[in-house]
Amino acid sequence: MKPYLYAILAIAICAGVLAWTIQRVVVPRFLLEANEETVADWRAGLSECRQETGSWPDLTDARQFGLLMYNVIGADERRIPGGYMHGRTGEFSGGAIYDVYGQPLKMEVKDDQVLVASAGANGVWGDADDVRSDQVKERYQPSTLAEARAAAEQRVAKKKK
Repeated sequence: MKPYLYAILAIAICAGVLAWTIQRVVVPRFLLEANEETVADWRAGLSECRQETGSWPDLTDARQFGLLMYNVIGADERRIPGGYMHGRTGEFSGGAIYDVYGQPLKMEVKDDQVLVASAGANGVWGDADDVRSDQVKERYQPSTLAEARAAAEQRVAKKKK
């Protein structure tokens, strides 16, 4: 066999192993971490809303829920992009919130706590790949709604001078 054929065969094997590793190990791990962040972000956004408004958002009225979570009025009467989800991940569409796998998340409010849960990659509830907000670490957020409001107030103050 010609030497260059051995080189081509070795490259093909390496490429196959790399593709398998990316597909079976790297991507699932990345999606799991992203899903944990999404669940933690929804819990943080809902908790911030409750802290500021004094009550949990109404989960039964999809339109009001979406407006409340994503459209908050700032000091200069402009909408602050992202609202309580400002700087956080999360998808809200058609009256439901979704995880990174495109499956609806469950939200349950009990007393002073909100539980946000994802069925995980397989979409089946009650097995090992489920992700719950009481099991994930809170993410550091570089920008919060309070900071966005403060920036809006500073813009208004500068315009008035």
